[in-house]
Amino acid sequence: MLFFILGRSPPEPALAYPPSQTSRLVHLFVAGRRWVVLAMLLALHFALLANPEGTFQRLWLLVHFGLFLVWQPLFAAERELEVASVILLVALTATTLYFVSGWMIVTWLLLLLGILGGRVFTLQSARRNRFYLVAFGYLLAMLLLWGVPALVLGTQHAPAFIANFAQRILPLVLVLLLVLPLPDEAESGQVFDFFYAVLVFQLGVVLVLGSIALTRFTNDYMQAVALTVLGFGGALFVFAVLWNPMRGFGGLRTYFSAYLLSVGMPFELWMRRIAELAETEPDAGRFLEGALREVESLPWMRGGSWRSLDGEGAFGESGGHATRFEYHGLQLVFNTEIELSPALFLHMRLLAQVVGEFHEGKRREIALRRHAYLQAVHETGARLTHDVKNLLQSIYALTSAAPREQSDSHAALLQRQLPELAKRLHATLEKLRSPEIAATELSVPARAWWAQLERRHAGSGVEMRAEISADRNIPSTLFDGFIENALDNARAKRQREPEISIAVIFELDSASTWLAVRDTGSALPPHVAQRVLREPIERGSGLGIGLFHVARQAGQAGYTIALAENRDGAVCFALTRGNEAGSATPER
Repeated sequence: MLFFILGRSPPEPALAYPPSQTSRLVHLFVAGRRWVVLAMLLALHFALLANPEGTFQRLWLLVHFGLFLVWQPLFAAERELEVASVILLVALTATTLYFVSGWMIVTWLLLLLGILGGRVFTLQSARRNRFYLVAFGYLLAMLLLWGVPALVLGTQHAPAFIANFAQRILPLVLVLLLVLPLPDEAESGQVFDFFYAVLVFQLGVVLVLGSIALTRFTNDYMQAVALTVLGFGGALFVFAVLWNPMRGFGGLRTYFSAYLLSVGMPFELWMRRIAELAETEPDAGRFLEGALREVESLPWMRGGSWRSLDGEGAFGESGGHATRFEYHGLQLVFNTEIELSPALFLHMRLLAQVVGEFHEGKRREIALRRHAYLQAVHETGARLTHDVKNLLQSIYALTSAAPREQSDSHAALLQRQLPELAKRLHATLEKLRSPEIAATELSVPARAWWAQLERRHAGSGVEMRAEISADRNIPSTLFDGFIENALDNARAKRQREPEISIAVIFELDSASTWLAVRDTGSALPPHVAQRVLREPIERGSGLGIGLFHVARQAGQAGYTIALAENRDGAVCFALTRGNEAGSATPER
């Protein structure tokens, strides 16, 4: 019996020595929880039938309390009670058993009904609750048919057939506990709803007190119980209809839910104002100040302060009860006239979270606008940088080709190249003045552009081939950028492989455009061929983003740049019309 008072020890791990007798007993009770509940109710039944305030009643109640401690769902089954708790529990049990009386047993029955009610009326399925539902029904019937009339009012208030039914027939209901499925508490744990337990206890108290009060008027306990149950059931039925009517009126639950959601404050109106403020105020700081002014208008609010990554500030008055919240780096301190109740604290936390989310959204909008601006500046600067780089490469090619002694051929080359460099510098300056001007807007006739290209690269070791059957306008800036970047890559390869040849091929008719730079050097590595034109490729002689930017410009202009051929002895980059990229063949 001392084990029932001390509780159970946690299961021991597998050790070299066998488990103790206490551990085996603990596992036995855990595995046989069905038998524990059945024995607990039978011990209570024998205690109720024993001589009131007699020795046998006290012994059966002691057995019942011990079994209850084994079964109870209030504390973890693995915990051991401390010495002080054991002393207090023994003292309370001894005092209760010594001064036991009828009303104390009835009170214990009501408490046990509440505990079982916390197990039965939960969100589990009905099939899983049948076991405890039978135990609950037995206790309720025993309370009304035997506990109140025999232990509180006196046996004369209980008719003989009712007493016989409670003593001999009613315990047979407990046989159902042997066949009904027991909830699997190893997986779900000891589920206990404290709210339902308190509600069931209060309903039981009302039912018992109502029956006792009506007995004074009717002088018939069973009639009083029947009237109390009918009246109580009728009141619950009316309340259920008003709580959730079938049509028309929204029901009491609508007003009850609205009160719980708002705690008496205009929450929906406040949220509407915050949403309107978020739509009309783009600045995060001004939005935060306006939102906190709305919070200050609440009746229990005195003031507060805030601190974020952008600064800090305060509103209203200081003092009172301070409550702190923090969301996305925004720290909010609310000073209230009263200490916040749990429900009001949850709502204030919701208000703080709404303000924090909107404030973080505003900050992200500002960051995105700043990032978009910087990206536009970067792209514009990157394009101009490569234009200037191409010009410098052309100037470097001119100067490196200069002989030690002045010659007429070099002077003619300078006369051909310098005007073209001046035009390209002028176009670059125009881009600096108006970055929004697209490169494709600088259009020239195809024959004129090809003639200038041949003059610029005459004597540079680059083979020039063209078939122009229709003299259409072409975007000269795009074509020049493609030629300069592709030739620059080919010249860099020629420095490593001096024997290779480079050719520029231009084919144009009324329906198609083909501009290619081909060399006979080694093929691009597979990982480079897969990434080229799709992302910047770093290399030792430059930034590695020339062809990448030219490919983006070509896409905006309706053209496509692709690696048309990539094998040893034939590497070809081609600029074609966007809808003809797939028809480009390296056999040209």
